[in-house]
Amino acid sequence: MSGSGTDARLPARALGSLFLAGATIGLVSLLLPHAPKADVPALYSNVALAFAGGIVLWMLGARFPHWALHLAVAAGTLLIARAVLLSGDKVSFYSVWFIWVGVYSFYFFSRPAAVAQVALVAAVFGFTLLRTGASSPVARWLTTVTTLIVAGALIDTLLRRARREAGAAAANAGRMAQIADLAHELAAVSDSAGARRALCEAAARLTHALGAALWEPSTEGGTLVLTAGSGWTPANAAIPRAGPPAGAERAFSTGKVIVIRGGAAEPSSQEQAGDESPSGASLWQPILRDRRSIAVLAAHWANQEVLDDPAVLALVDLLAVEAGVTLERIALLTRLEAVARTDELTGLPNRRAWQEVLPRELARAGRTHKPLCVAMLDLDHFKEYNDERGHQAGDRLLKEVAGAWSSELRATDILARYGGEEFALALPACGVDQALAVVERLRAAIPGGESCSAGVACWDGLDTAVELLERADGALYEAKRKGRDQTLLAAASGHQ
Repeated sequence: MSGSGTDARLPARALGSLFLAGATIGLVSLLLPHAPKADVPALYSNVALAFAGGIVLWMLGARFPHWALHLAVAAGTLLIARAVLLSGDKVSFYSVWFIWVGVYSFYFFSRPAAVAQVALVAAVFGFTLLRTGASSPVARWLTTVTTLIVAGALIDTLLRRARREAGAAAANAGRMAQIADLAHELAAVSDSAGARRALCEAAARLTHALGAALWEPSTEGGTLVLTAGSGWTPANAAIPRAGPPAGAERAFSTGKVIVIRGGAAEPSSQEQAGDESPSGASLWQPILRDRRSIAVLAAHWANQEVLDDPAVLALVDLLAVEAGVTLERIALLTRLEAVARTDELTGLPNRRAWQEVLPRELARAGRTHKPLCVAMLDLDHFKEYNDERGHQAGDRLLKEVAGAWSSELRATDILARYGGEEFALALPACGVDQALAVVERLRAAIPGGESCSAGVACWDGLDTAVELLERADGALYEAKRKGRDQTLLAAASGHQ
């Protein structure tokens, strides 16, 4: 059965309603003037049978077997024919009910089953025309049967269109639900790498692709780099934007979807951009923000025909929209995290960042068995400097000190503003003598003839981050107590 309703009772109850309507009309017709030759008792029996059939169909509803519906419709056709024959009228109005059979059949049955019911109607109606001796039987037969066929074809066409539209709407709703689920899934991922990986995994899963990949411009902008992938991903992790046009680069540059079926990609592009997909089809969907490409989502399938499915293309497009939102959110979170770990005045890592970095440096030193020294530096008489010259001058001095000291350090060294005029310094792979020399170089680089005191502690392999910093801080305060403008080495820890 191909009923359009979601209520399983509908086909049986609709047919039951037709039986009851026909029985009611038949009963009323018997109470009104009718043909003298009508077999009234037999017609009453016809009415009774129709009422009985309608009641059974209504009571059973969804429990009425599918196959029995076809028999019930055929029985209805025979009841109509019997009514026509018993009416005693050569032009019986009962024959109009044959059209009901066709309308019902085309609505609730498959096309072959509906055609079979119409064929039965045509044969039975032709038989009734011959038995009643109606005038122009061929013309009447053609008119009625043609009307039935046209009505049925119209209903069939409209019904199929409605089902296609309903199916498309359901598919769209399903895609939106999938994207909504993905949005919730991605919202729970806060780290950049995890969000990108989750996005690619979702793209591969939802589109049934062999693999999905995310291409983003490098920092310098000269290449597109593979930042995440799931399943099959290209061996080449970078695409030179100045080279031969590749799928990802073309999508990024033009802002348009690029599709390649089978071996349609250019060999040069394949070699450079990873277009050497083992799949039968590849798609590169640009990810846009404010009409500007910010990345490319790639998907690869084993079957070329997948690209003929508008639903897949629509889903990839929705995924690209969600990817744009996710990448923007991650970028914002990254910026916020950077702000939260950066001292606003000097641009150096702040105390929070320092407390995260130092334990990692201790762990690295433990793995590499290389020395690690920590220093605490404090500008001398900074309160008096602020009182005499003003806070703006004090802020300017702190920024100048941060800039001067940063230029004296290695890229691996970590300088942080610990608070106020106090700075913390981590010197990986740096022994005690080297650390003292570095700190003296920093003290000499202070602008404006100002001075600072410093304390240096070398990690013994046992100190915690807090204990190591306390030893350096203790040496700093000892240097200040002894007159400032000097560097002192902390005493060995109690672990030794």
